[in-house]
Amino acid sequence: MEIFLEMHVNSFIKMCDYKIITSDRPVKESGKAIIVSRESFNKLTSDMYLKVMAIGDREKLGLSKSYYYYILDYMKKIGLIEDNALSFKIILPFVTGEKELKFDDGIIYLNGKQIISIDMSSSKYICTTCPVFAECVYGIKRIATSMKIKTQSVDSEIDARNEKLPSKLWYSVIRGIISKILPRLDSIYIYY
Repeated sequence: MEIFLEMHVNSFIKMCDYKIITSDRPVKESGKAIIVSRESFNKLTSDMYLKVMAIGDREKLGLSKSYYYYILDYMKKIGLIEDNALSFKIILPFVTGEKELKFDDGIIYLNGKQIISIDMSSSKYICTTCPVFAECVYGIKRIATSMKIKTQSVDSEIDARNEKLPSKLWYSVIRGIISKILPRLDSIYIYY
């Protein structure tokens, strides 16, 4: 099986789903990058899963005990939470082909207590009309700075929106992160 650093870039319409949430959970400084299937990534970037990831008190979320612990157990199983603390730095999605793994377009990044999530395969937002444009640009800058990845600056919001610059920068940042972590790949665990 081969692993490819290939990303699906749709050159004429770039859409995404960007979220940032502050966690009240403790953080284990693990530096761990976790690679999950696209299906798992879709779950993890849903509002409910992100809230359980970020908030350690079930009562604050108003979820049933069984549903909260179902989600929490899933996150523990894939290594995101250990001892009620966040224990990852980066989560990347992959898709499988017949004989290969391909990194897909998205990332969940832990920046201190902030969980920054971007899914470039979503059809929720488009740069030209994005209601979270400033937060999105903030996320790009935080991750790029933290990972020491050089990116183009966003000077004019109007020009950046028209050129779909944040979308292009996300692809660049995600590729940069994959290029940094791929040489460090030591093992892949498969649960069956």
